[in-house]
Amino acid sequence: MILDTGRVDTVDMADIASDISVEAYSGICRDIRNQPKWRLDSDTDCDYYDGAQTSVEVIRRLKEAGIPPQDSNLIKPTINAVLGIEARSRTDYKITSDDEQQAEIAEGLSAKIKEVEAESRADRAMSDAYSSMIRAGVGWVEVSREFDPLRYPYRVREIHRNEIWWDWTSKEPDLSDARYLRRDKWVDRAQAARMFPEQQALIGNSWNGWNNLDVYDGADTGMARAYEIEQAWGQTWGHSQEDYLNRNSGMVRLSELWYRHFEDAYVLVLPDGKAIEYREDNPYHEAALSAGLVHVQRSMLPRMRVAIWLGPHKLMDVPSPLPHRDFPYVPFWCFRKDRSRVPYGLIRDMRGPQDQILDLDILLYEVLNSVKVEVDNDALDLSQNTYQEVAHNISSLRSMTVLNAQRRNAGGFKVTREHALAAQVFQLVEERKHRIEAVSGVYRAMLGASTQAASGVAINNLVEQGSTVLAEPNDNFRYARRLVGQQLLAFIKYDLLGRQTAIAVKRGNKQRTVYFNREVMTHSGPVIENDIETAQVRVVLEDIPATPSFRAQQLQAFTQIVQAAPPAYQAVLYPAMLELSDVPNRHELADQLRRAGGVVEEDQQAPVMRQPFQAATQQ
Repeated sequence: MILDTGRVDTVDMADIASDISVEAYSGICRDIRNQPKWRLDSDTDCDYYDGAQTSVEVIRRLKEAGIPPQDSNLIKPTINAVLGIEARSRTDYKITSDDEQQAEIAEGLSAKIKEVEAESRADRAMSDAYSSMIRAGVGWVEVSREFDPLRYPYRVREIHRNEIWWDWTSKEPDLSDARYLRRDKWVDRAQAARMFPEQQALIGNSWNGWNNLDVYDGADTGMARAYEIEQAWGQTWGHSQEDYLNRNSGMVRLSELWYRHFEDAYVLVLPDGKAIEYREDNPYHEAALSAGLVHVQRSMLPRMRVAIWLGPHKLMDVPSPLPHRDFPYVPFWCFRKDRSRVPYGLIRDMRGPQDQILDLDILLYEVLNSVKVEVDNDALDLSQNTYQEVAHNISSLRSMTVLNAQRRNAGGFKVTREHALAAQVFQLVEERKHRIEAVSGVYRAMLGASTQAASGVAINNLVEQGSTVLAEPNDNFRYARRLVGQQLLAFIKYDLLGRQTAIAVKRGNKQRTVYFNREVMTHSGPVIENDIETAQVRVVLEDIPATPSFRAQQLQAFTQIVQAAPPAYQAVLYPAMLELSDVPNRHELADQLRRAGGVVEEDQQAPVMRQPFQAATQQ
């Protein structure tokens, strides 16, 4: 988050605390180095998707045999089919609340988070993370503020997996029990100096190898300490300057370390058993405590901090500026191994059949070009050609061989092509293609290709079976989407605190306004309407996808229902069916159909039902 801003705002020095020492940070770096080496396998999986499947040895074999490069990438269309399923089944965020009195707050926040989701390009970032998790096993999404004041205030971006390192002992999928998370990024040295102007001298001396400064002249004891730390970084802890300094490209590697530490704090235990952190500056907490509605309990609470490191040098260390207690990077998992917790994607099991297909394609090409020649020692006219010329001519498409007219055996020159073996090799290739479908769970029906299924029910069963195989990755993806929505909601609520705001909520072609933090007068005095600070809401995903293809499927199914309904019901169902279409002004046309059919809308039904009651009251 901080590494993408291009600058770091000045922080209060009172907030800077050395909660993590260079020794502790070196332990984290050592822990990262000892983690399982899974990234190379994930990079290879992505190479298979990109078509880089042929090794150097195989390329040499092909060149020596005169065979053109083979291109039989069956993995890419299979993975693209899975990515297409995600694009067709994408759902929107929705804010809900268990308290009916906060239904209006949830409705207004739902409209706001949909705006944030669209403007921050969250859908694109999460689709990219889904692609990474399906191919490589894990994807990452960053949820943060936009540093450019001319852009939308929130940003959601996909981060490459090789930039993120996390606590391997963590068991929770959201890393809520992880001790640390580190992101590494190479930046220009001049940009790093602009980001940390107070540390410009330190960055310059480390870059120059401390050749332009006498650190022990007594002028700056901080530089002497930094020089000693850098020497110990290489001698004692076994690190190298090349890990964070690239003098050839003029870039330095900054490490953004988010870590949790525990502090003594007090919590308020509510009557329903829930607990919230006690704050002395909150008047509601003081009032509830004075009234005896809650009781105080001492506890150890985790605090999040962020530190920026240049190798062994800590450039900053401040409390987390986020309005929540989580890392700003959300993981998207596909599968994880049971023992090592190593992530992997769908391509891992498809690499074996794909390698066999390439080998069989090469073998098939060699079989089709193979020739068996039987020659007697007197069968050729050696004055016209040699054995090498005859062999070269036979292997080409057009050949001519001059035979010896004085040969003893008329059948002494025989050329045979073994095409029967080619059919067997081709059958093996087709079998390996079906094996890719079996190990991935993505069948030809899901790809839109022809299958051996004879009925529509059988085809639907294949599609449903493929969706079942992908249930775990898709469930993990929905869980990660909710985590992204929770962090976006935390930003929205934080920015709305104590500020009167009006949000437009659209229902069909109608629009109403929801006000937050508005002070209204009642008979008991002024009260805050729709107070965000006391809102108890959560993020969920809509049950119905919001994609055009899914709306078309809904429209087709709804059309059959309307056609089979009695005429009295069609007046109610037909306007709803029209709103599912993509016809311009469909909501206005649906309202006109309701009025023509005498259908009373929901917001007009209450006044109509109140008329008999008002008449009875007057009598």
